[in-house]
Amino acid sequence: MGKIPLDSFITDQESTVMKYYACTLVCLIASFSWISTTKAAEWKPLIGKSLSEHWRTDGHWELHDDGVIHLPNQEYKHWRHYKNYLILKDVLLNDFEIAFDWRVAENSGLYFHIPDLKNLEERKHKEVQLYENSKWNKPEFGDHTAGGIIPGHAPTKDVSNPSSAWNHMDIKCVGNHITVAINGTIVTEADLSEGKAGERSTYGGFAFQDHGHAVWLRNIKLKNLDNATQR
Repeated sequence: MGKIPLDSFITDQESTVMKYYACTLVCLIASFSWISTTKAAEWKPLIGKSLSEHWRTDGHWELHDDGVIHLPNQEYKHWRHYKNYLILKDVLLNDFEIAFDWRVAENSGLYFHIPDLKNLEERKHKEVQLYENSKWNKPEFGDHTAGGIIPGHAPTKDVSNPSSAWNHMDIKCVGNHITVAINGTIVTEADLSEGKAGERSTYGGFAFQDHGHAVWLRNIKLKNLDNATQR
């Protein structure tokens, strides 16, 4: 006895219904993919009703009622009190854009690509420097001046305001390409695979440095550009 084609048991009506559900499933998958991509590219505010909503620290960082995060001046003036850093909780990324307003009495910075948020001492991260450039006493700017990328990439311009005025910083990192803009002007553009920065991590989290000097931050927001898992 010859084989009977399967479609001989499917009526025209059933075939139409099956095609409808198949089309609907394809549309849902496409819609979900679009939504996921869109969410990954949205800005996420990082200042909430309490400091601990997005950040953790054992230091003296304070969230004021006006939305400003402030670190008062400390007796020590060094960067080795890692537990006192302002660490962004549960976010690890390769590619990102982060923007914020800042003021510093002298020295701070934004650590990024921290591979282990519980072990900053490893120093496998990179850093964008927040610095009061009037304090710089060398003839040429280095990677420790405002907008410099530590290690190894100095800014090409000085456009930051004095410590009495706010600055705006925008940092965008995609692959090994990074740009740092202060007050709307790109001051540093670099290939992070070059030099000593190329020896550091390319994936990880974020933290603001406690160097013992007063710091003010506001309007911090982050954009996930690689859809990495937020743990």
